[in-house]
Amino acid sequence: MPKTQDEIEAFVAQVLDVPAHRAQALKALFVADGEARFEFVAGPAAFAPSGAVHGGVIAMLLEPTAVCALYTILPPDRVAVTADMHVQHLRPIRPHARVELFARVTRLGNALAFCEASASDEGKICSLARLTKAVVKTG
Repeated sequence: MPKTQDEIEAFVAQVLDVPAHRAQALKALFVADGEARFEFVAGPAAFAPSGAVHGGVIAMLLEPTAVCALYTILPPDRVAVTADMHVQHLRPIRPHARVELFARVTRLGNALAFCEASASDEGKICSLARLTKAVVKTG
């Protein structure tokens, strides 16, 4: 049984309310059908000591984008937790850039789910991630 729009919105609101996500002013633009599109502005809270946008911040924000994409197609008695994440930073993200995060589920099995995610600055992909999620029965 698919999730209702109210269920999806409630889950996304929980994810966005995580303090680390609030610190980056993470926003959901679209979450449905195994895909999610989020954005944030790479402000001072995202900067490394060098003044560049920290790759760890980008990786941290790709994960909630992926989990929200996955949530839309998970069975109601299942949750997903990150088992593995591989991130490649291809080019830097400009300080103060509006960064678009996109994730999609590539496969959902009984025990594992696989997602791909990307971070883009001005339409150019800057970081790519592959995430493996353990799918766990609740209760």
